[in-house]
Amino acid sequence: MSEAVGDQRVFFELWISFVSLVRSYVAAHDLGRIEGRAFVDDGAECRLTVREEKKILVIEFDPQTGTGQWTIYEDEAGPERRLKGGEFRMGTDSLVTFSDRRGAVEMEIAAEAFTAKVFEED
Repeated sequence: MSEAVGDQRVFFELWISFVSLVRSYVAAHDLGRIEGRAFVDDGAECRLTVREEKKILVIEFDPQTGTGQWTIYEDEAGPERRLKGGEFRMGTDSLVTFSDRRGAVEMEIAAEAFTAKVFEED
């Protein structure tokens, strides 16, 4: 097996773990809420959508390269509006680097950071 194929398998497995972490953080956040719920949809392969009362976070990941992008949309009555976005890279060592931050963080911290993006109050 070539190294590239091995990396693709590792990236795909890391993505599955990452989605599980995001689901856990969203569920934990919802426990403390009096009203409203967030929903996580990972229906498409390597695409994750987190819907909160006013925002939508979309994360797309390419397991061939270990890179991805994220976008926050405003979900008000009317058409969705892009609020912000960026790129990230996941290493085979499970460290994640964001385009808008310096240095790499553990995958657990990256999942928590993504979850915080959708729950941030402006």
